[in-house]
Amino acid sequence: MSAGNVEIAMGANAAFNRGDVDVALEFFAPDAELRDLANAPDQAAVIKGIHSIREAWALWSSAFDELRADFEEVTEAGDAVIGAVHWEGRGKASGMSIDVRQFDLYEFQGGKIVRATLGLKSKAEALDAIGLRE
Repeated sequence: MSAGNVEIAMGANAAFNRGDVDVALEFFAPDAELRDLANAPDQAAVIKGIHSIREAWALWSSAFDELRADFEEVTEAGDAVIGAVHWEGRGKASGMSIDVRQFDLYEFQGGKIVRATLGLKSKAEALDAIGLRE
């Protein structure tokens, strides 16, 4: 466990919220995996590699105004960080808003995010995903 992992997750999140995708992706390993359990029907649930993650985030940015994900609580769990996250945004074309609270899991290796799993229903589900129990 490393206190640095929390700082890495928070740094990636802050850069994402600023719309600075290149800086956000500096916190990810080149072959990182993004799993979006609440993915849109036209997007893959699992995306591998930072170039593919960049493309997915570009789609998100083009679809939403002011898309942001704010950590409300952060828990260290071994080589992972679990965030209770509040996602907000408004569809550019539809005007529909999203306002979702979920748990996002960031797994680390060598000081980089190697897997991010978004859209877990609870902290217990996130702990189960990494083989730990609350």
